[in-house]
Amino acid sequence: MSEIPMLLGVLAQVGLVENDDTWLRITKNGVKVATQDHQVGGRILGKMLIQAGLFAGQIRRLLEVSQIDDTGSLACPRDRALRVAPQLTGILRRFKTVTFAEELRVEASLVSEMGGVWSLLPAPAAPEVDLKKEMGNRGELYSYQYCRMHAADGSKVRWVARDDETLGYDIEDLNYTPKRRIEVKSSGDEKVRFFLSRNEWNVANELGEDYDIHFWGGVSLKIPAQQEFEKLTNLGYPIIFRGLRDLLVSGSLSITPTQYLVTRSDVS
Repeated sequence: MSEIPMLLGVLAQVGLVENDDTWLRITKNGVKVATQDHQVGGRILGKMLIQAGLFAGQIRRLLEVSQIDDTGSLACPRDRALRVAPQLTGILRRFKTVTFAEELRVEASLVSEMGGVWSLLPAPAAPEVDLKKEMGNRGELYSYQYCRMHAADGSKVRWVARDDETLGYDIEDLNYTPKRRIEVKSSGDEKVRFFLSRNEWNVANELGEDYDIHFWGGVSLKIPAQQEFEKLTNLGYPIIFRGLRDLLVSGSLSITPTQYLVTRSDVS
């Protein structure tokens, strides 16, 4: 009984049920899964779970440790796949084009489905969506996808902020020596305006030219991620700022302190 609320939350995130006042009502996709999924070995539900972002972390880790050949197919040693993506591997085995013997092999179209921005976006953790957090997730996702698309080896691009938010940056690109660190900022406004934490400021100054800031403007949570990514990249996003200190010295960027520490003096 304790697992029922969690199950209902997953069904709502995937879009199989929806709230109707105090009731839950099955959706068209829910009816499709209930009536057709057993006929195709669970592949309809599997694809919906992937597209909903429920396996975003496991997809990201699997892509980072696998080999992608010239056709776009994926290969990963069996033990490694089970270690970094156990539940995802179980879902993928439902598909006839996937083999799982000494290694996990996934054909190109399904790899593309997993690697698309819509399936890498983490699903909201609660019904009360944190808009600021969701906006940040969008920007990080877009930069992660952008860097992978432009990298010599996409598996060397790491979305490190998903595992550690204290680094002072969100993405590492190991295609460069030294590796490039990327902090991502996103806004619903197209005007370039963003905040840096003290940690981000210190890391940016320490790394110099090896630290980039990606800015995504005009982000809207109402637009599906895949469509918005394509729209924003066509508009020239992300705007990339490299070498923050030099940009401030040249006047290309300006910075204004916005936080002050206030303490009470000791009174004898």
